[in-house]
Amino acid sequence: MIKRKRTRLIGLFILSDVFGILASYFYTYGFRFYGYIFPVDPDKGIPSIKSYIAVFPLVLIVHLGIFFLQGFYRTRLKRTKIDDFFLVTLNAIFTILIVQAVLSYLNAYSQGKAPLFSVQFKMSHVFLAIYFVVVIFMISFLRNQIYFFMKRRFAKGLNLQSVIIVGAGDMGKSVAQKLTQYKDWGFVVKGFLDDEKREGEVVDVGGGIKVLGPIERLESMLEEGDISDVYVALDLNNYSKILETLKVVNKYAVNVRLIPDLFQLLTLKAKIEDLDGFPVISIDEPPLRGIMIFVKRAMDIAVAVVFLFFLSPLMLIVAFLIKLTSRGPVLYHQERVGLDGRRFIMHKLRTMVCDAEGKTGPVMTKPDDPRITKIGKLLRKFSIDEIPQLINVLKGEMSLIGPRPERPVFVKDFREKIPKYMLRHKVKSGITGWAQVHGLRQDTPIDKRLEYDFYYIQNWSPALDLKIVWRTLRKGFIDKNL
Repeated sequence: MIKRKRTRLIGLFILSDVFGILASYFYTYGFRFYGYIFPVDPDKGIPSIKSYIAVFPLVLIVHLGIFFLQGFYRTRLKRTKIDDFFLVTLNAIFTILIVQAVLSYLNAYSQGKAPLFSVQFKMSHVFLAIYFVVVIFMISFLRNQIYFFMKRRFAKGLNLQSVIIVGAGDMGKSVAQKLTQYKDWGFVVKGFLDDEKREGEVVDVGGGIKVLGPIERLESMLEEGDISDVYVALDLNNYSKILETLKVVNKYAVNVRLIPDLFQLLTLKAKIEDLDGFPVISIDEPPLRGIMIFVKRAMDIAVAVVFLFFLSPLMLIVAFLIKLTSRGPVLYHQERVGLDGRRFIMHKLRTMVCDAEGKTGPVMTKPDDPRITKIGKLLRKFSIDEIPQLINVLKGEMSLIGPRPERPVFVKDFREKIPKYMLRHKVKSGITGWAQVHGLRQDTPIDKRLEYDFYYIQNWSPALDLKIVWRTLRKGFIDKNL
């Protein structure tokens, strides 16, 4: 049922995207050349619409191809509007660049060719600028209309799916929370079946859902014919109950979903791969992969270059103050552990006295650490000492956003004491992160920071990165209590 609903929804999205691209393209042609707002070169005149019609299939194919690579047609149950808008904007940028590159190549290739193979068409730059704005608005508007249409239908009680969850433990609660979160998909959780809880007990999952009775009641409930989906969320200790439940469900024309007991094994998201016909579950696969890695890297480079350019005068002033107030170098270089456990040298502005660990050895820094210089306290308060790490970002050793990198000696200790600690190294380390914008610094217990790091890795999106950048700037440079 979920697959069919997703297939229908994806079909609607594809149709709306095709219509949006078509309408935007030819509206832009009319507005550009017949709108009497942008002057037309009298020497060139108005280009024939036939030329633009000939190019349209290329524009459409590139748009849809990029949407496919972006995951728009392998949609999650829900995506934020900010994420959608950001990805549609990137799609429009890449489409225009690719189409222009193809036309330029064909123009160059056709020089001296026979008329049959001659391509001399060039798209108006004003046309492309207008199209860029119009197509982003049109695609985003149509997609939002689809979501609103679905919500209205489900609000009227049409095409609802009644769900029973077998198992009211941690897995069952998590499933119920997700299904409740996606009410606009028409899921209605009727209740739990669980042998360990009493009938009528209310389970708090962001909205009270009752326990309908023991698991043995499942068959009688399926006989009534009101249930369309059954989620089996029992742990592996109840293996025999899982088998019995599956035997019962297989007697009826309902959809059964088996939630694997991986919560004890994984913290990141799982991915099913194929090994010559054998399904293999990768239990530590980070969501950040494919084209999204390219998107994040492009954001890192662009922001790092801009920040370094504008902050370079500040760096010179700070360097002078460091030399003036304490003995030693301006920069501090320290080995840290990054992506996939690889070591790299991280750069910071020096905020401590020289040879600060000469007597103590490697120790965590405390807020009132006596080794911190007077100027160092100011630099740390506003996170100015982190600016040189933009160089690590440009070198690809770090990202702007991600879990903060730790020193090898601490990583060795943490991985022995804290299960799944090394999963935070499945992504690049960052200058700032989800834990840092929530005020969790080095004096915060590592397991608490780890919760926030895993949240970021599991829920990464361009919008979340932009949110963290904004909160870092706001808290680091405006809020005086940080």
